[in-house]
Amino acid sequence: MNLKISNKRVYFLALGGNILYVLFIAIAMFTYPGGTKDNPLVDGYSFWGNTFSDLGRTKAWNDQINVVSMILFSLAYGINAITMVFFYITAINIFKSTNIESKASKIGSIFGVISSIAIIGIIFTPADILYGPHWIFVFIGYPSIFFMGVAYSITIYIDENISKSISYIFGFLIILFFIALMVGLIGISASRKIMVIGQKIMRIVLLINYCILIYCAFNLEKKYKNI
Repeated sequence: MNLKISNKRVYFLALGGNILYVLFIAIAMFTYPGGTKDNPLVDGYSFWGNTFSDLGRTKAWNDQINVVSMILFSLAYGINAITMVFFYITAINIFKSTNIESKASKIGSIFGVISSIAIIGIIFTPADILYGPHWIFVFIGYPSIFFMGVAYSITIYIDENISKSISYIFGFLIILFFIALMVGLIGISASRKIMVIGQKIMRIVLLINYCILIYCAFNLEKKYKNI
């Protein structure tokens, strides 16, 4: 298999994108001025009261300017999305021990790229000034992540070089992601707190699954290229 050694850098970039996401989002939470949709008087960021998108608003719910938090939010999502695009493009040439695996990884990568583009769209459509477009990107991005996960669940399960325990963990987390996605969608009309809980679970699960995908691809690269 003709794999480029430079692929190794792609994996480290993707892993770094996930680490920077956690770092920037954590700092953004501490710099968020305050307020939730239900209670504008809340001091600072409420983990179970604010959405991640609140960090990307031009003004916080307490009506204060939200420049620092918005920039950190944009960096977190932008870096994570862009580095994962490079990963998806690279992964197409890694997971192809069988025809079905190859097709599944291509489908997964297509949905992965779509989700990353949608996430970048979320950055440029702050919810407080571009509410409609913001939710369009949300409704495109998160379901695309789920379909990406389903396709890569098949990919990882089929590949004989990947431990079945890893494939079971990945598959379980995708099911958990789907449940959280449904909870989040129900919460949009039923309860904002339910929506926030669903969103937080989705993002935590997603970061873990990103790391699993990167780990699997890196190990396959080592096997084929001895990096």
